[in-house]
Amino acid sequence: MTAAHDYDDVHHLVEQLTPDQLVEVRAHALRLVTGRRTFVPWSEAKRTARHLPHIDHAEFRNDVDAVLDQDNLLGDDR
Repeated sequence: MTAAHDYDDVHHLVEQLTPDQLVEVRAHALRLVTGRRTFVPWSEAKRTARHLPHIDHAEFRNDVDAVLDQDNLLGDDR
């Protein structure tokens, strides 16, 4: 069974989409067909990001550098 009444109309619309728009349309169509969510709307991503903990990037970089600067090899117990 199909919901498309006029495939030519659908194809004409798809041909006018940019590649980025086509990716969005495909994700939305998959969600409609499968009932699963395959993408997160930008507004929801921004709203969620507001509640993430703050990361001090300088402190993070210093911590990573300190680990890398250690003069130990894996498995070396010296």
